[in-house]
Amino acid sequence: MMRRLSLAGVAAALGAAAAACATEAPVAEGELASSFTTSARESGVPRDLLVAIAHVEDGLGTPRLREPNPDAHVVAAGPLMLRRGKLDTLARASALSGAGELELRADADRALAAGALVLAELAGRTGARPGDLASYRDAVADMSGYADAPHRDDYVHRVYATLARGGSFEGRDGQIVTVAAHPELPPSLTIAVEHGLRVLAGAPDYPGAEWIPTSCTDKCTVGRGGNKVEYVVIHDTEGGWDASVATLQNDPGKSVQYIVGKDGRLAQFVPEADTAWHAGNFWYNQRSVGIEHVGYATQAYPEALYAKSAALVAHLTKKYGIAPDRAHVVGHDQIPNGNKIAQSSPPCALSPKECRTSGKYGGAGVHSDPGVWEWATYMPRVGGRAKCTDVTTVATCSVDQKSAFRCVGDEVVVTACDGPGACEPRGAGDAVCHVSASPSPSSPPGSVPPGSAHGAAPPAVEASPSEESDGGCAIAPGTSGRVPVACAAAILVVGLAGARRRPRRRRRA
Repeated sequence: MMRRLSLAGVAAALGAAAAACATEAPVAEGELASSFTTSARESGVPRDLLVAIAHVEDGLGTPRLREPNPDAHVVAAGPLMLRRGKLDTLARASALSGAGELELRADADRALAAGALVLAELAGRTGARPGDLASYRDAVADMSGYADAPHRDDYVHRVYATLARGGSFEGRDGQIVTVAAHPELPPSLTIAVEHGLRVLAGAPDYPGAEWIPTSCTDKCTVGRGGNKVEYVVIHDTEGGWDASVATLQNDPGKSVQYIVGKDGRLAQFVPEADTAWHAGNFWYNQRSVGIEHVGYATQAYPEALYAKSAALVAHLTKKYGIAPDRAHVVGHDQIPNGNKIAQSSPPCALSPKECRTSGKYGGAGVHSDPGVWEWATYMPRVGGRAKCTDVTTVATCSVDQKSAFRCVGDEVVVTACDGPGACEPRGAGDAVCHVSASPSPSSPPGSVPPGSAHGAAPPAVEASPSEESDGGCAIAPGTSGRVPVACAAAILVVGLAGARRRPRRRRRA
């Protein structure tokens, strides 16, 4: 005889099944995690310390293999971001491992193993003890590459705070690397050390910027030779925050006024009144303020970075009377290469690709940064407009998919896609920009309603339906048609509860 199946029993069974599905099965150590384990074993340094440093450096996502630019201003290698700071960890890693610097920059796992050897050497010099994470404090400070005590201490705090908390961190190709929590670490290593940084923040030209003490010796020129500031030059660092700052603070032959981090952190190295060496063109150096941005020319930049950078550039253009246009707010890839054309030639007005491939721009080093910079949405924040060669005639979604832009006539039109669905890329064709019935107060700065930009035609626009999803189990328009698991479970329970069982016939005696 079949057992009676009660509603409570079904619900209990479904709950148990859901709990079983939610429980993560043990995951074997991935390739990236294995690289840390191997490097730690071969060097004798704590594996969790290596991971914590890599996490703080934002180096876990470093591609396994890449082609480095020999002329990059910031030469960062591997997950530990080996660099030319006060201690040149890249050069030391090369010497200890026998691998060339370009080889280490090209191979992340090889750079990790070599960097572990540098940390082991520093541990030996500073008296660190195996199994005692706290005793590595001075080695970690030296590894930072910072020249000033407040930033060295801040770096140490961030590494040890990561160790104290522990956690699972995402790295390259979505791989997860886990660090166990270390509550045994003394509070002196994990408490905030912001006071020193606040004291240093008294010197910058831009309010709120963090001051990075930097010597001008073999790095910049005092004064501007009587020239006025006429340009702002946008760069990217090709490295993380710490690697970039330590390098720009210490590495001879290069400097810049400002740097903006992915999270909007802002710092200054050189006074605006002095000539920083950043453009590979001294004529432009004397007449510009250079701004480095933490990131890579081939990767999208985050919103916090764009917002802080645009606020800084808007301030600079007003302060110095610089026209907020693309002839004066320029990328490094637009700076004339004095080896090919006159240093004082106008900035490149072609498309970024044409500027890069001409060989006549990018300064003496023919740099291609900032790469995939989204000029169409950036320039309106500054108070200007991108040039048509920054975009194409095909409607393109912004990185955050909140707007669409293209060239119409001789102007760049930016449309706020504030309706459900926002902006939808459509392969090689025009993106579809969904707009609400009325302009949204949260539209991106500088965006315009469809068709309102000087009568120009907007990107392809679709009005979004006013009805909103009720949040139930119905499949909303535009979804894949698959019913969520939670809804499927609810449907099953309700169905079983509502189904009528055929009454049993009594057997006659």
